[in-house]
Amino acid sequence: MNLDKNFMYPKTPLFQKCLLFLESLPNIKATIQGEPYFSSEVLADGELIISTSNKTANYICEIKTGITNDIVEQVAEYFANLAKRLNDKQRPLLVTRNLSSLVVDQLIERNIEFIDIDGNIYLNSPEIYIVVRNQTSKENTNKSLEITVPVLQVIYFILKDPSIIASDGINGSYEKIDCLLGSGITPKTVKNTLEKLQELDYIKRTSEGYKIIDYIKLLERWELGYAERLRSKLLIGTFRYIGKQNFWEIENKLKLYAQKYGYLIGGELAASIMTQYLRPVGATLHIHKDHYYFPLVVDLRLKPDPDGNIEIHQRLDRQSDQHDHNGELNNLINPLLVHAELVRTGDSRLKETAQLIFDKYIAELAQK
Repeated sequence: MNLDKNFMYPKTPLFQKCLLFLESLPNIKATIQGEPYFSSEVLADGELIISTSNKTANYICEIKTGITNDIVEQVAEYFANLAKRLNDKQRPLLVTRNLSSLVVDQLIERNIEFIDIDGNIYLNSPEIYIVVRNQTSKENTNKSLEITVPVLQVIYFILKDPSIIASDGINGSYEKIDCLLGSGITPKTVKNTLEKLQELDYIKRTSEGYKIIDYIKLLERWELGYAERLRSKLLIGTFRYIGKQNFWEIENKLKLYAQKYGYLIGGELAASIMTQYLRPVGATLHIHKDHYYFPLVVDLRLKPDPDGNIEIHQRLDRQSDQHDHNGELNNLINPLLVHAELVRTGDSRLKETAQLIFDKYIAELAQK
């Protein structure tokens, strides 16, 4: 990269990788001048200056990951609103990872400028026009991990307890995970998933079992799969409270009924309890697959509503997804699922809370 007195080497890995792609293009110079960027109108993840031999474009960057076709419309609306708060010389830029061909098409159609770490680039300013589509090679396609719901379930249990694949031999690892999973997950699925994760350098084989090579990398891949596939399979229904109460007025009832009806609390309400930082506007209630939830809905006075702020999800674990953490998280779902919910939306309101949860509850797993 070209360095000058204003250059600031990016702290964020996504910025680092995206700038490398930009500067690999002919006659392009890219620099980060603020990380984060803030003005009287905007707080964003960074300011990016892209220059050619005679023109310069100034981009205000927002990092949002886990973007799927289902939320492209929300992303487009977010960036349209961001553009209105920028000055005449600034443009909003989406910085992300792992965009599918379908999502790339949707973003270009809506004229949302973006860069992702796979090398997909779309810039359409008066100063610079660039379109680069990363064509994944056949070799990489063959090596990609087919992210099915059973695979995501296996990865979840590895992330939740890395020691589960680290002892009792290879066959013991298969059996340990298999007995935690619900029906439909076979030892063969577990075996094939572990072998594929090894091939893709997420885990490595040891004399006794497997060990995670890069916990953060595996977590990010799982959270992407959670947003794209797993979440929709776990979602049972979306509801709203009957009445005019604000969410904070029914928080205590949601907490109180957890023990009575045997559900675990997730989503923003769980994040608020875990961090004492966020003021929640919704909650996710995790129940067992065979749980008859109608009495719960009646008692909580919930009404089906696709735009509601209370969701009921099927629990991943037939035993317990609860994360005790020295007794302080009674009736709460595992922080991994709370973190995945927060980062899925790309909502800047939830970014700091997600980081607090990671630092307090997940970072220790990455060290094992």
